[in-house]
Amino acid sequence: MKSATHRIVLVLCYVVGLSAFAWFAYRGLDYYRTPLIERPRHELYWTFKPGGTLGLRFGIAGAAMMVVMLVYSLRKRWRSLRRVGRVSVWLDFHILLGIVGPLFILLHSSFKVGGLVALSFWSMVAVAASGVAGRFLYAQIPRSRSGDELDLAQVLQLDRQLTQRLTNDFGLPQTEVANLNSIAEQGLAGRRSLFLLLLRVPIDSGLLRWRLLRFRRRCRGLDRSLLGQFTVTLRRKALLRRRIRLWEAFRRLFHQWHVVHKPFAILMYLFMVVHIMVAWVTGYAWQG
Repeated sequence: MKSATHRIVLVLCYVVGLSAFAWFAYRGLDYYRTPLIERPRHELYWTFKPGGTLGLRFGIAGAAMMVVMLVYSLRKRWRSLRRVGRVSVWLDFHILLGIVGPLFILLHSSFKVGGLVALSFWSMVAVAASGVAGRFLYAQIPRSRSGDELDLAQVLQLDRQLTQRLTNDFGLPQTEVANLNSIAEQGLAGRRSLFLLLLRVPIDSGLLRWRLLRFRRRCRGLDRSLLGQFTVTLRRKALLRRRIRLWEAFRRLFHQWHVVHKPFAILMYLFMVVHIMVAWVTGYAWQG
């Protein structure tokens, strides 16, 4: 489970980043709504154009975020960084930068997307969108506390440990454990379409919460002081059972996702470097 501090910091970062984007977009709204041919005569032109006082800073901020995103990749590959924080935390901030960074690049472009900029921008959008999808798939694959993917034997061992805790620590009968497994796996039988699976998983997750709430209410005689721990263990056990049933499907999807995500990321950085070099050589960004 993620710490409350991590959740709070992540939410605050999203609030600050999205609020900053909304504020600057509002400040330049009149300029952005002006037809391109009339923009050079607008009073905000020298502020919000791509090479303007704010426009250039938007580009620098967005590009910096996209570069800092690469630290997550280094964290996965450099042994010296693997013990620095949980990989899920790094991934959350990697996605944060992958969402806020393109928004500032959009401000830098003055909402004018065309030519080489269009290729770079849509590659960036594809990276951001696939990154969000990848975070969802990442969460479906059981992992250790350090973030390493567990093999099936390790997952089954964890499932047995949760079963043992439910029976020994909370006195849950084996028949009720079997009912819990059935509840967790409900709706998964016969589902072969990966596309349909992706559409249904969020819905099924909501239904699972409701079913677990009903299941918990049926469990009588439990010490109230243990109710919170019991609820957490129930949810962990149910989610793990679902992920075991969907093991191969999600692993296959996750590895297919890498095939899509990486080429777009390479294109994005390639176009970004070309764009910066062209702006530097031509001096466009520093025009008075």
